[in-house]
Amino acid sequence: MLKAPESNPKRGGVLQWAGLSDSPHFDMGQCNTAACAEPMGPFFDNLIRYSPFDGGKALLPDLATEWEVSDDGLVYTFHLREGVKFQDGAALTSEDVKATFDRIIYPPTGMVSPRQPLFGAVSEVRTVDSLTVEFVLTAPRAFIPSAIASGWNVIERKKTIDDNNSDLKKLKPGTIEHPGTGPFILESHQSGEFWKLESNLDYWNPELPYLDGIQFNHLPYGPATGAALLTGRVDYVYGAGADLRDDIRANYADTYTAVEYPIPSYGGAWVNFERGPLGDAKVRTAISMVLDRCAIKNAISAIREVAIGTWIMPDDITYGTQFVEDTLGKKPGYRCPVPEEDIAAAQQLLADAGFPNGEGIPKLDIMVRDLNFFVSPTAPMLQAFMKQNLNIDSDIRVVHTSVWQEDQARGNYDLAINGNPTTLAEVAPYFSSYFTTGAGGNWSRGSSHPEFDALVDNLFNEPDPAKQAEFVNRGVEILEEWTPMINLYHFVIVDGFANYVKGHGRANRSTLVNDLRFDTVWLDK
Repeated sequence: MLKAPESNPKRGGVLQWAGLSDSPHFDMGQCNTAACAEPMGPFFDNLIRYSPFDGGKALLPDLATEWEVSDDGLVYTFHLREGVKFQDGAALTSEDVKATFDRIIYPPTGMVSPRQPLFGAVSEVRTVDSLTVEFVLTAPRAFIPSAIASGWNVIERKKTIDDNNSDLKKLKPGTIEHPGTGPFILESHQSGEFWKLESNLDYWNPELPYLDGIQFNHLPYGPATGAALLTGRVDYVYGAGADLRDDIRANYADTYTAVEYPIPSYGGAWVNFERGPLGDAKVRTAISMVLDRCAIKNAISAIREVAIGTWIMPDDITYGTQFVEDTLGKKPGYRCPVPEEDIAAAQQLLADAGFPNGEGIPKLDIMVRDLNFFVSPTAPMLQAFMKQNLNIDSDIRVVHTSVWQEDQARGNYDLAINGNPTTLAEVAPYFSSYFTTGAGGNWSRGSSHPEFDALVDNLFNEPDPAKQAEFVNRGVEILEEWTPMINLYHFVIVDGFANYVKGHGRANRSTLVNDLRFDTVWLDK
């Protein structure tokens, strides 16, 4: 069983954590923000997990002690650990695993499942016996274990799912009403302020956890979060700014550690295709062309780090580096400052769509999630560039994350500013998650492109790297013509922690949700 890598870990103490933790609801299966993942991850376990010791790279056993794949790559079989209990005392069985992934892969009507596209090739999740479960695929997908291991895909109790008609948004986790199998249970929670967790004394791994508890303190991204660490108020911070990173590396390396890592993500303005002129690709593309993305990035960097948004993610191992090099400073919308020729071309697109000089376009509703760097500077700069270069008027409407999600689902917006993380920085999975018709991560209402959908299917199934590259290039061409969202940035996170926080490999953290639990962490103080 898993344990800290150090020889004599100390027990006791409460880890004080600060960062984004104002969860919009309590359902990990329907959520897609760190405000859910960070404070709620410790209540749960996964079928298999990423290692907490290498920054979340290697796959390790978790609730499954072992797994194998058939020779044809179509059946993954997982063997569950005996003696695991949920926090309400019920025994874990294969039925719980099946119910969890059935809900993710085949969500009921009305449920948004952000990770569903990753499992598009899974035709069935079936139980073999009480401690064996199989995932049956229609075509091989080598990334399936990595997708399963994502920290989002926590194992829920089947009875909890059934008793609540698959909607767990109102059930606080780590409780009898919403039990996980994880190393911590809920002591108390105050929305917008804190989560207090205490150790699960009946955890199936008798070695873990070492901590008596964790307190997640909600703070916005940026300087306030970094200050909480350097003043000794907390032991660990998530979502600090570049100032903390630079300060630690220059002045405090003996006391603290800073780590910077990307989140596979798209951030910017999601578009309501069903309301007014934004249903026309010419209008969407014109808006995208006149935005000074360098200015937006530079303004945001005072709060948090971002990379300029491109259709291929910068951290895509296969295509990212070359695509970013071929895009930044070279393509319309990526030249900074925006040249007059690009502004003129965008104005011509508006005229071709029937809106010369922006005439006839009603005042747009820009709905903004209430995170500091969305509210300012992203929304005001988007508003200013549209008015200055295209004569498009707009109002900014700032709403809580929960309201943003509700209004987005109802189509109550024109442009909706938010960020959307995904599990894997591989082009087929993230193209599918964000831009295919009906995908859980496709937040642009009414967005659909049949050729793009077919291309993604082909990309998933094409083994030849040369042909894969052809599909990727064509996919980018479609996205540039179609503009399904106003793509502004990809997220980069800065974490910091005191060097007495031991039992982990977060100095090498590779992405957000691969390591959430703090189960092996201990305090050397």
